[in-house]
Amino acid sequence: MASNSETTTEVQEATGPAAVLGAFGLRGDLFAAQLVNFLLVLLVLWRFAYKPIMKMLEEREAKISKSVVDAEKIEHRVREFEVERDALLLAARKEAQEIVVTAVSQSEERKAEMLDAAKREVERVISQGKHQLELDKEAILKEARKDMVDIAMKAAARILHTGIDEAKSQSLAEEVVRKMT
Repeated sequence: MASNSETTTEVQEATGPAAVLGAFGLRGDLFAAQLVNFLLVLLVLWRFAYKPIMKMLEEREAKISKSVVDAEKIEHRVREFEVERDALLLAARKEAQEIVVTAVSQSEERKAEMLDAAKREVERVISQGKHQLELDKEAILKEARKDMVDIAMKAAARILHTGIDEAKSQSLAEEVVRKMT
């Protein structure tokens, strides 16, 4: 029976953890050393590479987030400025239209005033002209009357001075009329 118990222990040793590792070509002491080296490298990489890279990525993500927020703010402000610009343009157009309407109405009023003033001036000049014509007519009539009186006086003096008969009186009257016209 001893052989049976030896085989059982050999089987047990062959089936234990060391046998499984040995079956795969692994040595426990070498595996432990490699595991410690891996953990050391992992710790060094974690401390000196992973943390700075993660910190840099977080900072970059924060910058990107800030840039996105800033871009959204800028876009919002641009929209506000566009709305304000449109409102200002509309107000400016309305004001310009009001100015044009006011200018047109003022020019029409000024035109009407100028026409009225011109009409009054024309009427004044016509009235002055008529008055001057009347004065000139009266002066001419006075002059004509004076001339007629002078001619009549001269004719009467001649008639009295010379004895005139009917024929001579007729020719003298015709001569006076001819001189008057």
